[in-house]
Amino acid sequence: MKSLVGKPATLNYPKEKRTYTDATRGKVENDIERCIFCRLCEKNCPTKALAVRKEKNEWEIDSLKCCQCRRCVEVCPVKCLSMDNFYFPSVGSREEGKYLRLLPAGVVPAYQKAKEAAAKPKEAGPKPLKPDDVKLDDAGPEKP
Repeated sequence: MKSLVGKPATLNYPKEKRTYTDATRGKVENDIERCIFCRLCEKNCPTKALAVRKEKNEWEIDSLKCCQCRRCVEVCPVKCLSMDNFYFPSVGSREEGKYLRLLPAGVVPAYQKAKEAAAKPKEAGPKPLKPDDVKLDDAGPEKP
């Protein structure tokens, strides 16, 4: 009876799109150029929906296994993972549900940049003073 007087409980989808809140958990996105391929996201995924292959610079998520728990986003040390508030689109087969992210050709992986930066010798800063280098005057507080 309520639907005769008020608005219907459902939306006329796909003509009317639902607005999602900021708290909605949707699909996981990876900024692949910042990824260090540490595999923490893969190890912490409760459904084993992630596959990280460091030697190929590949990151893959299976949308049919992902439960949108956000655990991978929380454990990422470089914060290259984020969660949109849109859902994965529907798929027709299991293979269509897998999303592969590859590092673009010619881009140096972030983990290699970090290794190169650590291997570079650090610039010499000021030398520490030795006790013999410091000379103190006998001058005390000024007297009137």
